[in-house]
Amino acid sequence: MLSLIPEWTIEAPQSPVPREVVKVGGLPLGWPVGRDWPLCAECGLPMSFLLQAGESAQLPHTPAGQVMFVFKCERGSVCAFWEPGTGRNCVALLDFEDLSDAAATAPEGTPVLLELWARRWREHDDGVDASLEPAFFDARHDAMPEGIAYPHDFDFALQTKVGGLPYWTANGTVAFRYSGGTVLTEGGDWHLVLQLDTALKVVDPIGAVQAYADSHPVGPAREGAAEVYPEDGSVEIANFCLDGIGYVLVDGSAQSPEPVFLINR
Repeated sequence: MLSLIPEWTIEAPQSPVPREVVKVGGLPLGWPVGRDWPLCAECGLPMSFLLQAGESAQLPHTPAGQVMFVFKCERGSVCAFWEPGTGRNCVALLDFEDLSDAAATAPEGTPVLLELWARRWREHDDGVDASLEPAFFDARHDAMPEGIAYPHDFDFALQTKVGGLPYWTANGTVAFRYSGGTVLTEGGDWHLVLQLDTALKVVDPIGAVQAYADSHPVGPAREGAAEVYPEDGSVEIANFCLDGIGYVLVDGSAQSPEPVFLINR
């Protein structure tokens, strides 16, 4: 199946358009004035903005004319931010006409994550037939040959992408099927919208990335700057349980399909 793989940079576009951009961290561009900032259901504090995916991402399985915003709790209390649909993270789809013209202001004391921008995309075909997609969301995945079950072969460069099959971590579908004690696949028609690794490879010189990270501390709830990894040219984007991957998924069989976010290790 086909996926779109983004290239990441620390350099912001000259005139970013909220309905178009794809980025992680910083502040949400176009978040409507007067719209409530998402709060964590566990600690009650404002969540951190994680991801914005506008029309340049060509998000599958979502309505046209909308931008996706993802938030998650980044507090030191370590709320259960990895669980879907429990209020510790949040996925919001907003219509283009509801967007404002500027970045929102985060509530005081909210950790602001390091901002990275997707500036170009490439197609990736893993060779897995689309007829196998349903089996990637239930126990049949465990019985697949490894080359099919994990077609990315755990290649770091393929673990952040839009569309196609979910490239699960070594734990497979366990976190998806039993998150919060609920079997999410029961009667569902699940699809991957996008997935996001805990660290992203950037195209910029690593020295510039380190200086950028050092000059943008995450905030009062997390000490210091985002971690930079010179060995592979990547930078940490958020707390994903050290080495997890975040997945935005949607159940196409639901009467009003709403994307959910979960983290799998």
